[in-house]
Amino acid sequence: MKNVMIKIKGTQGQGADTQVIEFSTEGTLKTEDEAFILAYSDAAIAEGAKVDTVLTAKNNCVTLERSGALNSKMIIEKGVRSSCFYSVPEGSLTLGIYGKEVYAKLNGSGGKIKMVYTIDADMRPISENAVEIDITERQGI
Repeated sequence: MKNVMIKIKGTQGQGADTQVIEFSTEGTLKTEDEAFILAYSDAAIAEGAKVDTVLTAKNNCVTLERSGALNSKMIIEKGVRSSCFYSVPEGSLTLGIYGKEVYAKLNGSGGKIKMVYTIDADMRPISENAVEIDITERQGI
């Protein structure tokens, strides 16, 4: 397991109603059964409340699991629509996730992940999303 620095840029929304979120955080990167597992905690996506995130990348398929103030498990795979259970304190719902582009170029010390996907509810579009993640090994630890 390596200690890493993670830079994330996420874009979400539709048309003129698009938001960009950028932040950096520390986390860990490990390999397991030919998959890369990236784990970190952040408060950027839940208005200051703690959310633990685990991204598992294998064969250009990314599973994104969140727990804490927000609970979800999304599978993002190019050309595939999957269902995701999404839960926040106000309630929960099932969303559709369609992977338009998924790219994971990782090694034991870091790399890049890019995901472009849509989110829908009952096949009605909610948002277009793009997430770019740069991972570098932390030095001096």
